[in-house]
Amino acid sequence: MNLQYHIQLLCTIMAETRSKYFCLDAQQRSAKPTPDKWSKKEILGHLVDSARYNLQRFTEIMITDGIYSVKSYDQHNLVRINDYQHMDNYELLTLWQILNKRIVRTLETMDDHHLDKQILSGNEPFTLAWLVNDYMVHLQHHLNQIFNEEGHTSVPVIVNKADALEKLLRHFVDTNSEFISLLIFADLEVELYKPHLSDRQKPHLKDEVYIIASGSGEFCIEGKTLPFEAGDVLYTKAGDDHRFIHFTDDFTTWVIFYGIELNSQN
Repeated sequence: MNLQYHIQLLCTIMAETRSKYFCLDAQQRSAKPTPDKWSKKEILGHLVDSARYNLQRFTEIMITDGIYSVKSYDQHNLVRINDYQHMDNYELLTLWQILNKRIVRTLETMDDHHLDKQILSGNEPFTLAWLVNDYMVHLQHHLNQIFNEEGHTSVPVIVNKADALEKLLRHFVDTNSEFISLLIFADLEVELYKPHLSDRQKPHLKDEVYIIASGSGEFCIEGKTLPFEAGDVLYTKAGDDHRFIHFTDDFTTWVIFYGIELNSQN
C-alpha cells in the first residue's frame, strides 16, 4: 500500500472540496432528490460521521493488540439526529476538514507494522491497510454524488474596480443601495461601498476590513477618529461602532467581511 499517495490525495481532496462546495448555490446544496434521499449537505454530513468513526477506528487499531473488530454505525439516523440539512454550511465543511486533517496526521504516524494489523469487518478478515483504502474509496464515492452536476457557479478570481463601480452605480439607481456584493465564498464576502453625503452604517456581525479604493476622509471607530486616504487598510471587529466622515466626493472603499457572524444562531 502506498500510504504517502493516500496522504497526498486526501490533502488534495480537502482543498478541492472546499472550493467546489462553495461554488454550489444554496439550492443545490439543500435540495433533496426525494424526501427519503439525502441532499448534498446531508451527504457531506454523512462524510463527517464517516471521518469521525474512521479516525477512531484507525487510532484504536494502532494501539490494539490482537484482532480488532470494526463496529458499524447507523448512518441514516446519525444524519437525521445531527440535522445536517439545517447546519451552517461553513461550520459543516470546516468540521469535515478538521476531522480529515486529523486523519492525515494519523496516517503520517502509521508504518508497515500498523498497516498489517488484523481486523474483522462484517466477520470478514482484513487489515488496517484495507480499511484506509476503503475509507478513501467511500469518500470519493460520496463526493462524486455531491459534485455530479455541470454548470457550478464559479467564484471570480479578479474583480475590476471600474467594472465594480459601474455595477454599483447601476445598482444604486434601482435600489438606492450604496454598496454592492461582488464576491461571496464560504465565510468571505467582498463588496464595494460608496456612501452618498453621509455614512449611515451600523455595527456589523462579522469582522471587517476596508481597503480604501479612492478619496480620503476620516474614520471614526469606538470613539477614535483617524484620517485615511486611498490605499489605506482599516480593520473593524464585529460589533464595533464605526463610520466614515468628512470624506471626499470620490470616496469609495472595498469592504471585506470574513469569519462567523457574531451571535450567529446557525
